[in-house]
Amino acid sequence: MNAIDARLRSLLQGLNLSSAVKPVNLDDEREAFLHPRFPRRRKSPVFRYENSPSKYAGFDAVLPLEILDAPDEVVEIYQQKQHELDLTKEMFAAVGSDKFTRRAIEIFGAPTAEDAGKAREVLVRFAHVTPPEPSSSAKEFAKMLKARLEKLGISMNIVLLSSMATRISVDAASRAICLNKKALFAPQQIQRLLVHEVDAHAVRIHNGSCLPWGIFCMGTAGYREAEEGLAVHLENRSGHLYSFQKKIYAGRCLAVYLSLSAGFAEVFEELRDYFDEKTAYAIVERIKRGLCDTAHAGALTKEFHYFTGPDRVRSYLHSGGNLSMLMGGKIAFKHVQVMAKLVQDGFVDTSKWVFPLEMDDDKESVPVEGCLK
Repeated sequence: MNAIDARLRSLLQGLNLSSAVKPVNLDDEREAFLHPRFPRRRKSPVFRYENSPSKYAGFDAVLPLEILDAPDEVVEIYQQKQHELDLTKEMFAAVGSDKFTRRAIEIFGAPTAEDAGKAREVLVRFAHVTPPEPSSSAKEFAKMLKARLEKLGISMNIVLLSSMATRISVDAASRAICLNKKALFAPQQIQRLLVHEVDAHAVRIHNGSCLPWGIFCMGTAGYREAEEGLAVHLENRSGHLYSFQKKIYAGRCLAVYLSLSAGFAEVFEELRDYFDEKTAYAIVERIKRGLCDTAHAGALTKEFHYFTGPDRVRSYLHSGGNLSMLMGGKIAFKHVQVMAKLVQDGFVDTSKWVFPLEMDDDKESVPVEGCLK
């Protein structure tokens, strides 16, 4: 690994979003809010964080781009990433303040009123759909993830953690899939997550690692919409995107939209039209991470990409976009043409790329030689 990519990896590990925005009193606030004795007098949670703004005052988030030896279009991609790193550092320093949401919007964007309207339509359609019953442990699921990765020929670690704000996450910088060891998974969830986490996230990391520049496996600036959009697109294509999960994605989008002008309790009450209390709380909690007094407007906006991203993928494909290039690394839609040029110029050994090709037949992914056509 060259010096620039080693530095990028170090910065991404230091700017870990999940840890920076995870409240230390998460369980206490959830228990207080959902306490059955106070159903009509709910007070929006007040979150506390270990993250301190002073921690980032001297945080040097600079890449040594002056030593980068690469084609101009690759240099520009690193420059864009430098700008995103600067914004990310500012967002982390703003955790708990009014500036947090502004920085989140600059990095991730925000849903439109039209997006929120489409989300409501999905929520109304699936209003009475209930979640599947979990029955498998994280340890059991880890074995399935390992088997899926081995079948594809992808090398990644699977780590079980005792403290996670989410059930599962893929860390591109450390090439690890992290599981909440306390979580339980329903059979439908397992099949969907194998597609989402391996066929999309792990495959893009692996394919990006086949290029001589690490940014393509660690994530170019703005890659997240394509990342989650592609993951959900593949869930749907494989037949594993079940109705309740569609509802969850729509709920996240609507919650982000509402949270930009409303507090936790208000957004929660609106989501209660479509979800049980625990699920509604979990969605709003996920959106309001990064705020202290969640009675105020504000949001970690990235969650709407799960809902809007698949439409972007479909539009990309309908306009003649090449799926293999989109899956060639953790890249944004705007970087697909750069990827195609790098392939054409011989910077990528595409024989080492893998793709989820046979999902429509046996619902599994297999490695292939060359690119998708």
